[in-house]
Amino acid sequence: MPNKLNLKWIAALAAAAALLALPAAAQATLVFTRQTLNPVIWSANDNGSHARVIAHGTNPRISPDGKTIAYYRIQKAHGYRAELVVIPADGSGSPRLLLPNWSESYVFDWSPDSTTVAAITGPEMGKKRLVLINVATGAQRTISKGYFSGVSFSPDGKELAFSKAGSENYPPRSDVYDAELATGTIVQLTHDKRSQTPLWGPAGQIVFVKLLGEKSRKYGPKSDLFLMNTSGGEVKRLTHTKVDPLLFGLSPTQWSASGKQLLTEFGGQDTTYAVTVNPATGAEKTLTKERETGFVGTALSADGSTVLGSIGGFEPGPGHKVVTIPYAGGKPKTLAANASEPDWNR
Repeated sequence: MPNKLNLKWIAALAAAAALLALPAAAQATLVFTRQTLNPVIWSANDNGSHARVIAHGTNPRISPDGKTIAYYRIQKAHGYRAELVVIPADGSGSPRLLLPNWSESYVFDWSPDSTTVAAITGPEMGKKRLVLINVATGAQRTISKGYFSGVSFSPDGKELAFSKAGSENYPPRSDVYDAELATGTIVQLTHDKRSQTPLWGPAGQIVFVKLLGEKSRKYGPKSDLFLMNTSGGEVKRLTHTKVDPLLFGLSPTQWSASGKQLLTEFGGQDTTYAVTVNPATGAEKTLTKERETGFVGTALSADGSTVLGSIGGFEPGPGHKVVTIPYAGGKPKTLAANASEPDWNR
């Protein structure tokens, strides 16, 4: 009969074996850019470990499943043409051109199932096209034509919210629209000619920017955030942000999966920094004290606990760091040194 000491060892070995039998914890994918003059895209685990070089380019955007990176590349051989390129996030494949004339690279979104991207293409001057691109085949589908300032898939991927103006005039005379992707039906959700940058959230909400004070402000309108339902009804103002004359104001970045947290960015001349907004009350909180050299927020974890971004200010440089900060506020945690433009699918 085994003694008590042997029984303890047997129990310990059994516990260890059980732990080894469990599947490894899933790691989300982190992407970022290094080197200002000749930028290079890197990918890593979401804690910054196992970082590896992927490709030359900027503005990397990781797919929701963490398998594909879409990024911005300048093709010198074609007259410095801006291109949308995709590449496997694990570094196993080669870059593949998806869109040869990528316009307004900040107007972009991945579909929730990672099969499709929404992007803008067109000439340097004149109307652009909002297109859906099948990532596997490269097939394009035009959704609308005009001048665009935002695009966002619905959580189920069946609809696409976007903002569009009919001309390049400033301030933009834009409204928010919704496209049903199965039928191609487009519904205009706002009619005030001053709404833009929609971000589709959970629980049937869309947050968007409304331009205010066009006549009273010397250098142009400021932006505040509003909420509406997915039919364009129940519109209510969310924020009442103080915005100095040369600054622009808030724009939405990302919702949490529950809809209880909202990450936004405050921008303007030489200024951009992350601000959290309570979607229920409109209460705002800046995550760092610095403004021009502060924390640029780029993504929010699905559980709403953690904000991803970079420290060093609005213009990428060698001294920047990719960091995370708790949504509630706190000290930055460095994930990658001399890096900026981060994104993840966490």
